[in-house]
Amino acid sequence: METNFQTVIIAGAALLLLLLVLILILFVKTAKLRKRYDNLMKGSDKGSLEEMILKYQERIDQTKTDTGLALEDIKLLNNQITHCLQKVGVVRFKAFEDVGSDLSYSIALLDNKNDGVILTSIFGRNMSTSYAKPIVKGVSKYNLSDEEMYAMNKAMGLEKK
Repeated sequence: METNFQTVIIAGAALLLLLLVLILILFVKTAKLRKRYDNLMKGSDKGSLEEMILKYQERIDQTKTDTGLALEDIKLLNNQITHCLQKVGVVRFKAFEDVGSDLSYSIALLDNKNDGVILTSIFGRNMSTSYAKPIVKGVSKYNLSDEEMYAMNKAMGLEKK
C-alpha cells in the first residue's frame, strides 16, 4: 500500500506541475490577448467591442451617403461643364490700310460641342463697329470672314496657335 501511496503522490505532484505550467501558459496568452484588445480599443471610451463596431458601421453608412451625394454633384457638374465656355480663339488684324495697327479683332467663344459666338470688332480711322455671330456645332448661318473662320478654327484646335 505504501508503494501505491508513493505512486499516487508522485502522479499528483506531476499533475500539479503540469497544471502550473498550463496556468503560466494561459497567463502569458491572456496577457498577449489583453494587449491586442487594448490596442484594438485604443481611442474608444473603453466600451464594448460591439459598441465600437456599431459606431464604425454608422460612420461607414454616413460615408456611403456622402459619397452618393458627391457623385450626384459630379454628374451635375459634368453635365453643366459641357455648356460652359471651354474654347477660345483670338485673332487681331488690321481691317483698313489707313489704320496704323492691328486694332480689329475676332474672338470665338465655344463650348465643348462647338456652340457659342464669334465677337468681331472692326476699328477704322473714323468709325468702330462690333457685332456677334452665333455658332452652332462649329457652323454659323452667317457668312464668316477669313479672320472669323481663323478664330473659330483656332478655338476648335484646327489651326496652329
